[in-house]
Amino acid sequence: MAITIPLLIGVDDFRFYTASSESFTAEILTPAIIQSTDLAAQNVLGTALMIKLKNDYNGGTLDAKYQELYDSDKASVLKMVIWQTYVMALPRMLYKIGAATISVGDTDEVSSIDDGQLSSMQRAAEASMVFYENQVKRYLTTNYSSFPELINSTPNYVPSNTSKVYTSQGTTYSTNKVYDI
Repeated sequence: MAITIPLLIGVDDFRFYTASSESFTAEILTPAIIQSTDLAAQNVLGTALMIKLKNDYNGGTLDAKYQELYDSDKASVLKMVIWQTYVMALPRMLYKIGAATISVGDTDEVSSIDDGQLSSMQRAAEASMVFYENQVKRYLTTNYSSFPELINSTPNYVPSNTSKVYTSQGTTYSTNKVYDI
């Protein structure tokens, strides 16, 4: 039985931005997209605005400020979720979890990367995710009154979080520290 859940980003969008192959199937990506939506989008947007964006995206009705928040030069929830998904999906590209075992995805023709290379790829993806997360937070802070879901957050499961800004660009996890480069 196939489970269909409305997603905040499309599998094809993920493949385009990350240059992932078609062999990275929707069955593998969908759980990572769902988890990333919870970790990245819902944490930043809050439940009410996340539900609004997800419904409008799936209904093809994103407009005005919502479209600008979803994906523009000013903010991109789309790219924030894509890069969080990539961070979550990278280990799934290398390791396969099956009945009573976890195996590395080697075949006769290719060999898997090592843990150090995987960690490096995850840090690079986290840096992209952090950039887009900070962009979305700045946009929401500047345009707070334009989004009724931030003011009247019904359902109020998770409130929006625009205060903690991760400035390390994926290299450490220090919050609210600004480093001049």
